[in-house]
Amino acid sequence: MKKTINYDKLIKVALEHYGITDFSSSFIRHNDNITLKINNNEDNNSYVLRIHSPITSGLQGVQHTFEGINAEMELLNSLNKQTSLPLQKPVKNKKGNLVSTIVDVESNFFPLATLLSWKDGVDFTGKELNSEKLAYEVGVVLAQLHNFSNNWVVPQPFIRPNYDIEKYRNLTERLQYGHEIKLFTSRQYNVILDTMKYIEIIFDRTPKVNNSWGIIHADLQGGNIIVNNDTVIPIDFGFSGYGYYLFDIGITLTTFNINHRKMVLEGYKTLRVLNEEDELLISAGFILAIFGAFGFMVNNQESHEWIQRRIPYVTQNYCKAFLDKKSFLLEIE
Repeated sequence: MKKTINYDKLIKVALEHYGITDFSSSFIRHNDNITLKINNNEDNNSYVLRIHSPITSGLQGVQHTFEGINAEMELLNSLNKQTSLPLQKPVKNKKGNLVSTIVDVESNFFPLATLLSWKDGVDFTGKELNSEKLAYEVGVVLAQLHNFSNNWVVPQPFIRPNYDIEKYRNLTERLQYGHEIKLFTSRQYNVILDTMKYIEIIFDRTPKVNNSWGIIHADLQGGNIIVNNDTVIPIDFGFSGYGYYLFDIGITLTTFNINHRKMVLEGYKTLRVLNEEDELLISAGFILAIFGAFGFMVNNQESHEWIQRRIPYVTQNYCKAFLDKKSFLLEIE
């Protein structure tokens, strides 16, 4: 039987790789990684320590391998060098590497870890007095990321997730489990299947050309958008990978209400062109992001109540409008 993991010891061992021995730590979250804020008492600098161990098996992927994490760090380094975006910076360990292996023989646990510089800010909530301006700036930031990607010569090998339809085909199997344990009704599950079939058609007929396909953030939503006064700071490139830029916009819009979605799109259009026909792929990204969240969390019993509460609205509103080929991003809350 696997022993209980001593996380205090794990953090201590991880930070020894970076020469940090006198510190205090505070837990931030455990989702795709265990994420902590580290205060180095010796130099008063703060950092983000990530232990790359997802909370559920559904979140496990190539992004948790050594090659995948190292590529993420290379991306972040290139973004820092080639853009003016206010980003976290990867910290090298004592051996000069961007990724560290933590050895916990007692628990038979050998996760990878990374250390990033800390950025002051708070999660965007949409309730800020300057929330419309911030939503607009999120669109600008997203366009900056896509412009960078459009011109970046991707180093090879660059091992990251590939957000094509193949990645999402197994979603139907995960969501079928939700149907089997009565999180979805048969009618709701059939709507999901019909929606997935339509998204597959859209993906299959959308070419992966330079101006539409590249490295995307793939998770610029929720707690990955932090703000400091009027400055928007994108964080956590843990899901970044190859994908459609329009798909990336759809993922981001899931965080925002209707008015703020409009502002995000307005901000984006200051740097990149959006045409009326682009809405279809943006909408597909929006719905797939929601389905992805269901699929990732369906094995986590603590999330079942949230899934059951959310699924009727998603299928009756977003999916129905999408299947009826009706616009909904700026019309359905």
